[in-house]
Amino acid sequence: MNITAILLGLVQGFSFALVGIFFIFLAKRLDDWRTRDFDDDRHIDDGNVAVGLRRAGLYLGIAIAMAGALSGSSSGFWTDLIQLMVDGLIITGFLFSARFLNDFIMMGHLENDKECIKEFTLADGRTVTGNTALGMVEAGMYIATGFILNGSLSGGGGSFFQSLFSAVLFFILGQMVLLFFGFVYELITPYNVREEIKKNNLAAGISLAGILIALGIILMSSLSGPFTGWMTDLAGFAIYTLFGIVLLLGFRTLVDRLLLPTTNLATEIKEDQNVAALVVVDSAVIAVALIIAFAI
Repeated sequence: MNITAILLGLVQGFSFALVGIFFIFLAKRLDDWRTRDFDDDRHIDDGNVAVGLRRAGLYLGIAIAMAGALSGSSSGFWTDLIQLMVDGLIITGFLFSARFLNDFIMMGHLENDKECIKEFTLADGRTVTGNTALGMVEAGMYIATGFILNGSLSGGGGSFFQSLFSAVLFFILGQMVLLFFGFVYELITPYNVREEIKKNNLAAGISLAGILIALGIILMSSLSGPFTGWMTDLAGFAIYTLFGIVLLLGFRTLVDRLLLPTTNLATEIKEDQNVAALVVVDSAVIAVALIIAFAI
């Protein structure tokens, strides 16, 4: 065993970790500036779960995407370091851009920032600050986008510009699929998803966030791999994505019937607002998505 090579690898790994931590800090400062009308840190200190969830989702999205940028073969430490910093800038810019699009289209009629500091009266009379259901959906969007970026930035292949353009194109395609799936989810769900989230129904927020994360995992798998040519990669993405979505929806129906034999998801979400049931079901759906992602 070469001790020098091991120590050198640890130093290089530590340098890459510092770059990742820098971009998480950069994302925090950018989000602080974006939400400068209120103090996120103070709300988190005061126990505002909605603000805490959206921040947690942002940091996890950055980390998941950076993991994709770190994968693949090495071109040498300094080249890898420069490439990682470029990818970090792309990831940060794309995450904030995707956040705007997802919020504007998927949660179109809600003012997310105002909802996350709005006061709600619970059924037992207690008053809480922040729409936790919306915070959960935002966290799910960030994490799903992080998985899409992970797949878009992993692999390499082709020239530098082919790889860069391929990453941008497939990230845009992945986001379009995510938004389209959100629209389909609204259509196939027997209640108004946005209205339930607006009413701070946490079960509805967990349900949407969970299915978005599951789809993000499948899209990551569809997008991963080296650039092999436009037609081949586009056809592969379309086939794998369609196949993954059909499997995901089928398994979600199966999980609903197997794990909730005496009731159904719609009742647990809209009428009972059963957070525990949705945590179990959506964890199972995400677990199935992980299996699908590594199986196809």
